[in-house]
Amino acid sequence: MFCQSIANVTGAIVNPIEKGHPDVIPKAGENSSEELLRNYPVGLEIKCTVGNITKGANLRAGQPRISSLQGIIWQAHHREVKKLLGLVWDFVKSEHDFNYPKITAIFYAENLVTDDWGEISGTEGRNTKVTGMTASGKQKMGQGWVALIDEQSYKNIYQRIVKFSI
Repeated sequence: MFCQSIANVTGAIVNPIEKGHPDVIPKAGENSSEELLRNYPVGLEIKCTVGNITKGANLRAGQPRISSLQGIIWQAHHREVKKLLGLVWDFVKSEHDFNYPKITAIFYAENLVTDDWGEISGTEGRNTKVTGMTASGKQKMGQGWVALIDEQSYKNIYQRIVKFSI
């Protein structure tokens, strides 16, 4: 939904290939071959995470995770992501006294390199190949923070984990 919203606002399109990269590309790419769409030369890659919680936190679906958050790691299927808009979300209480999923922070880096991503796991069998962002990548993302929820607990924990200042 976020990718589609970005595409609508900017006049772009969501990459029509499920495993295509980047996620949002210029409208000019809509009739491109599947081969080109798998690694289109221009666009915006978007990754979302809810973060890593304390082992044994025993949270139920819909409960805020912020007090148990231990880390934030964006993941990808390859190590070639150079530009990334990284979202973080949590279940946040609304005015209706119900916890809704909500984007609580947005970070951006356009200077990621291969070493900002860990080794790819799941290369054997039917597992999904995945790589997690390293500390150097998170530092770059922190330097490019875009938006934060206006709640001090989130600001404090995100600043500690992603290492940025407001």
